[in-house]
Amino acid sequence: MVERVLNMKFNDAAEGKFTFAIKDIKPEVKDDEIATAMDSIITKDIFLSKGGKLKTKAGAQIVTKETTDIAL
Repeated sequence: MVERVLNMKFNDAAEGKFTFAIKDIKPEVKDDEIATAMDSIITKDIFLSKGGKLKTKAGAQIVTKETTDIAL
C-alpha cells in the first residue's frame, strides 16, 4: 500500500509553526494548486493555531510511504 500525505507548513502571528496534513492526496496535484490552497487558507482564516492567525507559508512537502504486509 502506498500512502501520500501533503504537509502544509505555515508561520503564525507569534512566529511559531503550524502544520496541516492531508492524507491520500491525488497523484496529479500540482505545486501551484498547493500554493493557491495555502494562500486561501491564510486569506480566509480557516485555521487558528495556539500562536494566533496564520500569516505566511513556510513550506510544503508531499511524503510518500509504502507499506508491505508480511505473511506470517
